[in-house]
Amino acid sequence: MNEERDTPDIFVILEDDYARAILEATRREQLSGKELSEECDMSRATVSRRVNTLLEHDLLVERTHIDPDGHHYSEYEAKLDRVHIQLLETGFDVRVEFREDAADRFAQLWETMRNE
Repeated sequence: MNEERDTPDIFVILEDDYARAILEATRREQLSGKELSEECDMSRATVSRRVNTLLEHDLLVERTHIDPDGHHYSEYEAKLDRVHIQLLETGFDVRVEFREDAADRFAQLWETMRNE
């Protein structure tokens, strides 16, 4: 899935060690803020700031879970899949690809079937 994004912002985000660590950790599995803090060895405040930035730029997905006792918490999963950079004579061609979740794939399949 390719989408237009403000590539200078993405480059700035990916330059940050903490943001990259969060993306790497959440590529493997969904993690809560507390788990990210432990996994990435950073403070909860740092996790919170980076997660907010990643969410704002659609590089991360937030999923809310409800415990049996009624409390809720969020887990995060990387949405970023690939960044392609190609040097052209006229500048750079940058494409950002995102991971699709099962619901998105099903919706696209359903829409394709309806239109045929």
